[in-house]
Amino acid sequence: MLFPLALALLTAATPAPASVRYDPETKTGFVGAADVREAFGWTGRELASKASGLVFEHDFWTDDTYRATCGERVVPVVHHRDFGRFDLIDTAGYQGFRISGARSGISGTSVPPAPGQPCPDDQHETIGKVRLVSSTTGWKLTVTSDGDSRTLATW
Repeated sequence: MLFPLALALLTAATPAPASVRYDPETKTGFVGAADVREAFGWTGRELASKASGLVFEHDFWTDDTYRATCGERVVPVVHHRDFGRFDLIDTAGYQGFRISGARSGISGTSVPPAPGQPCPDDQHETIGKVRLVSSTTGWKLTVTSDGDSRTLATW
């Protein structure tokens, strides 16, 4: 079977970590064994023993920044509008892990700030007006081993 052979080869000495190649649109790419070893501070032998338990994930989010009036004050409010995660399909190979798409995913959204809601810095005051200032989106590729997560790429 190829899998035990691939794990054995992950323990071999390799050059300095290559850059992670990942396409967030297709959820495909490649993570080198050296990248994972460096992220966790592992030896090749440690990686080989833990490779089958690694979980690769793609997290994404949209954050909206608002200006809210609270009495005479104007305060910034960051609203995490939507967020989610894809569990990725990975296959261990000779040099690392091929990511071939999403296995499953989950996402959520939340209600933005609105007039009449409590002010973020003083719950005894209420928001009078709200204005959207900006929106930013982002994503990150992570690898997790036994509940310990490391970011491999972000944007």
